[in-house]
Amino acid sequence: MRVIIYTGKGGVGKTSVAAATALRSAQKGYKTIVISTDQAHSLADSLETPLIGTPKNIAPNFDAMEVDVLYEMEHRWREIDKYITEFLSSQGIEGVNAKEMAVWPGMELLSALFYIWEYYQTKEYDVVILDTAPTGETLRLLSFPDVSDWYFDKIYKVLKNMVRVARLTVGRVMSAPLPSNDLFEDIEHIRQRMMVVKEVLSDPNITTVRLVVNPERMVINETKRAFTYLSLYNLTVEALIINRLLPENDETGGYFKEKLAEQRYYMQVIDESFSPLKMLKATQFRTELVGLASLGILADMLFGDSDPSEIYTKEKALAIFSDKGVDTLSIKLPFSQKEQVELYKANDALIVQVGWYKRSVTLPYTLSRKEATKAEFKDGRLLIRFTGVESIGNNKEDAKTKAT
Repeated sequence: MRVIIYTGKGGVGKTSVAAATALRSAQKGYKTIVISTDQAHSLADSLETPLIGTPKNIAPNFDAMEVDVLYEMEHRWREIDKYITEFLSSQGIEGVNAKEMAVWPGMELLSALFYIWEYYQTKEYDVVILDTAPTGETLRLLSFPDVSDWYFDKIYKVLKNMVRVARLTVGRVMSAPLPSNDLFEDIEHIRQRMMVVKEVLSDPNITTVRLVVNPERMVINETKRAFTYLSLYNLTVEALIINRLLPENDETGGYFKEKLAEQRYYMQVIDESFSPLKMLKATQFRTELVGLASLGILADMLFGDSDPSEIYTKEKALAIFSDKGVDTLSIKLPFSQKEQVELYKANDALIVQVGWYKRSVTLPYTLSRKEATKAEFKDGRLLIRFTGVESIGNNKEDAKTKAT
């Protein structure tokens, strides 16, 4: 199965690009589905057909779906839905209000990851394309397998033991229901599925990310930040889609003369910032881009006769190798400055922080017993050197290292 994730700043045209890619992939003979994870769904508008929380056939080999959280709660999250609704009812919130409040933020994102797990197991589709929410939400989506793994390890077992004790003591007189064993089994299933999803997302032979950008400063800056953070989560960014370019032959009598000059400048910025990343281009349509006919034209602009599911690069964002007898952990962090990066060791994990984003990189046994003694930037990668024998202190301040 091939997974292609489209992300970028809001309004850059991710939905149209994702739908056009899915259409062309289906026309090439691959059974394809495009899934929208954005709460403000616009995929149905792009395809000019209503969509629901289950796959709907659009054309031969081409299915589409917008994640419906209420549908997911009723069919995929039954025990969780049941417990939250019962708890809210015990607090005086009943009926529709309890049902609505049982949906917590990020459910769309988690549901999308479950669909990746499901289709990976069933082999139902050859190509799965995710039309995601704007960058910040997408980063939450793609980091969830890492984050959830930490919560399961640190909190889940403690909570489960506390509930077991509570059932025998205060639970006998409490008005609010305590979580059932069925609920904990559902949560355990979530963990098992997320472990599979984590492997799928981090395998460049299966999953890659394509960034959609417009030639504008704010969009370019956010795209550069997204590239850094996606690399931090060990995801392979394989291509840049430069969308909504103005045609160079301005037919409006010079009306867009200044805009075209600005566009040429930002195209140079894009080339300098993202080269040698694969770049695909599409011009601004004269009219609104909706319907299969328009999406077919967009697909022609982007892919021509080539295969849209082609993998443009398999370069890993994270690698471990030995350099002159010194074990080295290499993390791709484009557009980062050394002052932004902090790292420290905690037990068998290396914590890497770039700005507000943090990731825990589980070290192999051979590195977990060594000390991170030096970190440096080289060719857009953070190289962390490990030397000596077992590290003595795991204290955050003792082990903390500034990239130099």
